[in-house]
Amino acid sequence: MKQTKLSAGTWTAVILFGLIGQIAWSIENMEFNLFLFNYIGGTTTDIARMVAWSALVSTLTTLVMGIVTDRLGHRKEFLCYGYVIWGVMTMLFALISRERTASMFPSLTAAQVLARTAFMVILMDCIMSFFGSAANDASFNAWVTESTDETNRASVEGVLNVFPLLSMLIVAGASGIFVERAGWPAFFLLTGGVVSVCGLLGLLFVKEPEHISGERMNFIQSVIYGFRPSVMKENRDFYVTLLALLIFNTAVQIFMPYLLIYLEKTLQFDTMTYSIVMAVVILLASVVSVIIGRITDNIGHEKLARWSVFLFAVGLMLASMVRIPVLFIIAGTIMMSGYVSILVIFTSALRDYTPVEHVGMFQGIRLCAYVLVPMVVGPAIGSFLINHSDAGTYVNGYGETVNLPVPAIFVAAAAVSLFILLPASRLFKAETKEGEE
Repeated sequence: MKQTKLSAGTWTAVILFGLIGQIAWSIENMEFNLFLFNYIGGTTTDIARMVAWSALVSTLTTLVMGIVTDRLGHRKEFLCYGYVIWGVMTMLFALISRERTASMFPSLTAAQVLARTAFMVILMDCIMSFFGSAANDASFNAWVTESTDETNRASVEGVLNVFPLLSMLIVAGASGIFVERAGWPAFFLLTGGVVSVCGLLGLLFVKEPEHISGERMNFIQSVIYGFRPSVMKENRDFYVTLLALLIFNTAVQIFMPYLLIYLEKTLQFDTMTYSIVMAVVILLASVVSVIIGRITDNIGHEKLARWSVFLFAVGLMLASMVRIPVLFIIAGTIMMSGYVSILVIFTSALRDYTPVEHVGMFQGIRLCAYVLVPMVVGPAIGSFLINHSDAGTYVNGYGETVNLPVPAIFVAAAAVSLFILLPASRLFKAETKEGEE
């Protein structure tokens, strides 16, 4: 099929909201972990809890707000104003510290102050995730699906999947240097402000899609609709694709929440070194993402899916073995090239299989498998491996001893990722038969 050309305004919205949204999520997924671990003094168990609770909030929010935006038919307002509030919630993290908690509750012991402050970080993360999911997961993702079609979605996904990498580069690289010089409060004020400004700018050029799905069922029926066996059978390809993404993201979440801590504390890379390592890996993988998007639109998903899985698994195994920056760059590039290829192939397929009459609603179904289960199971596996190893400990800034991330998190992620091949074989085998017919 001839590829449908997207307007300049659509591409501008995809790039601006896609990039800034991913920067905000990278801060939530990575920097909040360092903030809780280093600045507050939490443990990897606290990180696993924070990831799990925020995932639950994000999933429920997307399920409910996706239905709401379907009913009201106003993607633009939820998208733009949601980003504004999302940024404000991020800025409020500048107010959290153990010293402030101690001054607010002078009767608490040092251990109670730590527990209370860690709880405040987790609570604020959940509140921020509510607004972020309403704006990005529910509104932006539905907007992208409705603003594209089967001839250009993989190309758009190729670009969108560059942004998690670029945001990782910006957040993991520049943020480390910025935090060292200006501190965590300034970091949260700056990044939150950028997210809010993005939402305000979007009011000027974001256009409502020509077709927005309108829900006619009552609210409870809409919530349970996507979980009905008959609906799953009717939309088999959507759910099979979702299963593949569930397995993939579970593998990712085994190591990703602990990646920066692993580089900084286990491998003992200084800030400049791990920033350079991340920068090189991410830039190379970003090029791969755009190329894979174009190729997938031209030749389909099936030919690339299996190789992408093997590439990801091999890169993870290599990452578990290397200890010096140059070798980690090589392993990381292989790993992240497989990572972006899997994302482009399966997320574009998921958009193709999303029922056009329930686009917003199915964003919540997507997050159940795309975020909720992986972000509960994955970090728990990672935390278990870390806490049951004898690889060493680290004394944080408060004199507390915590366990270091271990190479086994990459090995476990590689093993889990191979299970992607099971749903992929069924999915793309059917696709190949349809193409032959």
